[in-house]
Amino acid sequence: ENTRAKLGELADPVFAILSDGGKSEKLERLVNGLRGRGLADFINVDVRIVRGLAYYTGIVFEVFDRAGKLRAIAGGGRYDNLIAQLSDSAVSMPALGFAMGDVVLGELMNETARAREKMQQAIAAEQKIDIYIVIAKEERRADALTQIQQLRDCGYRVDYALTTEKVPKQFQTAEQLGARLAILFGDEWPQVKMKQMASGEQQLVPSKDLVSAIGSELPR
Repeated sequence: ENTRAKLGELADPVFAILSDGGKSEKLERLVNGLRGRGLADFINVDVRIVRGLAYYTGIVFEVFDRAGKLRAIAGGGRYDNLIAQLSDSAVSMPALGFAMGDVVLGELMNETARAREKMQQAIAAEQKIDIYIVIAKEERRADALTQIQQLRDCGYRVDYALTTEKVPKQFQTAEQLGARLAILFGDEWPQVKMKQMASGEQQLVPSKDLVSAIGSELPR
């Protein structure tokens, strides 16, 4: 009786499902739909699953690795009233959502050779940048940041040292990050020195013309 009181209006459907061996018309319809799409091997009905959030109003689910070695990778379910509650009833929209655990997903990817290889390739590609800004004089940092924002607004991938570093160290970082161009802000201001990292060629460019000069070297 205490359980029934806690379940409130959900008590009758919950007890009906449990007394019928876990059968539910909604659940059966969902499972049959998944089977019809060839996903039967990925389904395991478990009426013991309980999600720890009270806004779920329908079927809930969890996602595990096929070997069952790890904790749940993802979990979620159906909620009919949450959006209305969050919008103060301005919008009433049934929805389904889920959340994923990044730590567990990372463990799974590290244990799966193909996924690990793909992840490493993606990380390597993500780390490459178009332009590295070398700040040789700290008094030029504000000017450099202005240009960095302009270049990023143009779609270039730009990086720079967040703290004071020696110029050779900054060029070394530019090379490690795969930058195609390095732009040096130093004594030449209001000109800046643009260096092609592959060939080592350098030229002085007026700062006001930097975006167009880079556009000639790295067309978008």
